[in-house]
Amino acid sequence: MIVELSWLSIVPVLLAIILAFVAKNVFIALLSGIIVAGIILDMKTGTIFTSLDSIYKVFQDDWAAKSILFCLMIGAFVYVIEASGGVHGMVEYLTEKRKLVKSKVGAQLLAYLLGIFLFIDGTSSIVISGVASRPLFDRFNVSREKLAYITDSTSSPIAWFIPFNGAGAFLMAMVGGQVSAGIIEVDPMTIIISAIPFQLYGIFSILIVAVVILMDNHTNIQGQWSTGNTEEEQSEAYSSQQIFQGDIVPKAKNMIVPLVLLVGSIFGIMCITGEGNILKSDGSAGIYIGAILTLILTGIYYVLQRITKIETYLKWVFKGMGNYLEVTMILTLAFAFSNLVSQLGTGAFIARISSGINPAFVPFMIFIVGAFMSFATGTSGGTVAVLIPIGIPMAVAIGASIPMTIGAIISGGVFGDHCSPISDSTILSSMIAEVNVMNHVKTQMPYALTSAALASVGFLVLGLIG
Repeated sequence: MIVELSWLSIVPVLLAIILAFVAKNVFIALLSGIIVAGIILDMKTGTIFTSLDSIYKVFQDDWAAKSILFCLMIGAFVYVIEASGGVHGMVEYLTEKRKLVKSKVGAQLLAYLLGIFLFIDGTSSIVISGVASRPLFDRFNVSREKLAYITDSTSSPIAWFIPFNGAGAFLMAMVGGQVSAGIIEVDPMTIIISAIPFQLYGIFSILIVAVVILMDNHTNIQGQWSTGNTEEEQSEAYSSQQIFQGDIVPKAKNMIVPLVLLVGSIFGIMCITGEGNILKSDGSAGIYIGAILTLILTGIYYVLQRITKIETYLKWVFKGMGNYLEVTMILTLAFAFSNLVSQLGTGAFIARISSGINPAFVPFMIFIVGAFMSFATGTSGGTVAVLIPIGIPMAVAIGASIPMTIGAIISGGVFGDHCSPISDSTILSSMIAEVNVMNHVKTQMPYALTSAALASVGFLVLGLIG
């Protein structure tokens, strides 16, 4: 039934995307898409029960439930390190005491480098680099939208380059399935590594971010970015200055210690769940349990340092969770929508109508199809999961380059994950930077499209000469 729905499968996706831009409200866009998708799936009765059921069923999925709870705990984490004076102390340390970050460019480079080096998990990369850099962006009057752009551009694009993180393990499993099926005869790790140079979208995205940062003081490129939050955003956002009342001595270690605990906990849990092999680790358990441990250990640290009392610390935790309640609702809807789109067979339909092409154009076409698919669904993993079983057999059958095909699949998937208004990384980047999701999408889109255009040309050229 799912496959036979054909063109109807793209109606909810088109509706969600159009409403996201027209209504400028991701919540309305996702909810509308969910309702329409549910009606299509339940056409015999015309009810919306499928739509409503899809929302609570999100919590039946282990990864989705843990990711949503992780966001609530990150809200608490952000609040406690600000309320403890840690963020205020870090800003003073970097700008006044050590003068390590002395300019707008320095603040942006910090976010950029943190995003690159925190490659183990895209979500953690966004959270840690965003939390650490946001006060510096405010100090040097750099747009919050630009922070969202930098953190978003160094999360998924970087994560897919690494063979030994969650994304790499997922990719290895997908390619391994093709080996087991006898489609290809090669070591999955070998072919994944050989595909890294062909992840053109990710490569161009990361390079363009560096150019945008380094040219900041030499061109008017910053004109597209706002110089601060709008009045609407200011009423919803909260800053470390508003939270930190000054009764506590601001110290950088009040931020550094929790950040180290967060990174260490996530890495540690992933090593434990993978029995020493991070490739076999449970990524959802890593971020979920890691966040819980971090909040517990941070609370103990603050109490022992007499920074606060247990009762006050718990109030900080619940206040922080409350501040992130809206984004967890959006994430819940995003997961529900993604599940319904999968049931509709949207990805398979888009891939199917793109068959029958010249071998030289296979990587280019797969990238284009993947880009549309990922933008429509907001997920790189889902796009890769759909296109690997289609793209690799196609490449083998017509003699196209398998590493280049895999690189094109990943590039197409990362495009949507990077800039779709319904992507969890887009939403999370906006949340951490405390900017409107659609403002982030609009300011980031010119650079994302530039990367996509360059990647398209690259795949065309490589396909023709390969």
